[in-house]
Amino acid sequence: MKNIGLIIFLLILSTTAQGQANEFRNQRAQFTALNIGFNGLVGGLGGLINNNGNKSGFQAFSKGFYQGAIGGAVSHIGFSLTHQVQKQRNISYAWPARIVNSLGSSIIQNAAEGQRMFERLHLNLYITRLEYYPYQKKFRGRLFTSSIYGILVAGRNAKLDIKKSLQTGILYFETSQYFSSAIGSGSATGQVSSIGMSSGFSDDRYYSIYAHEVAHILQYDRMVGPNAFLHSFDQNLKSKYTLYKNLSKFIYFDLNGPIFFLAYKAAGSTHNCNFFEQEAENYSNRVAYTCN
Repeated sequence: MKNIGLIIFLLILSTTAQGQANEFRNQRAQFTALNIGFNGLVGGLGGLINNNGNKSGFQAFSKGFYQGAIGGAVSHIGFSLTHQVQKQRNISYAWPARIVNSLGSSIIQNAAEGQRMFERLHLNLYITRLEYYPYQKKFRGRLFTSSIYGILVAGRNAKLDIKKSLQTGILYFETSQYFSSAIGSGSATGQVSSIGMSSGFSDDRYYSIYAHEVAHILQYDRMVGPNAFLHSFDQNLKSKYTLYKNLSKFIYFDLNGPIFFLAYKAAGSTHNCNFFEQEAENYSNRVAYTCN
């Protein structure tokens, strides 16, 4: 009887594990399709909005769509790399995840601005937005404005760890207190270009949570659509107002932070039901949050 009971228990355990694996794969397929399809739409709509008249509406949309879809596929790969933080137990894997995602975000933004696929490559690093123009062989760095908010949230009553910040390309703060922001509170937070972590996590828990927060940073970086939609408007402002043009040489007035805040609030107040939490956990820890 004991052996029969053990066999039944193992069968139930195996079935449960198989069900969780299937749920993860189904959810991952949805996120993959959404990353490619949605960013294709971002590129297509942006291409229409910023069309200078040299292309028909269909040509502008289709060019933007396929470039945006390619950018979404690259971004998907970047998100997938966040799992290496947890798997390898090494926070340095945040670097390849961010670099690949930044390449994808660059392609998406170029598509939505009606530019060539690699017209401008950018990386949001700490408080700066670094930009490289391959065709012009030009480089510049500007203040990434939303990053200031991230520092205020993650850095409040916390200590900056310079070594871990250099290891990851993300400002790293640590404290024994809880973090609080407009979108929630907890023992860890990922905000724009900063991550705050409690000092009390065990090793296994630490790497899982850090990987999850890196995925949130990538979500901020991906919010390039609104700025791209306003590209023509931005150029008009620069032509009319010298002060704004001069400030824009040193400051990137991004909408990443505000748009992510609005999108996160609209995605649901229940943690496991929130789209951005589900996406971050699926990519970083290969776990499917179920909405109960």
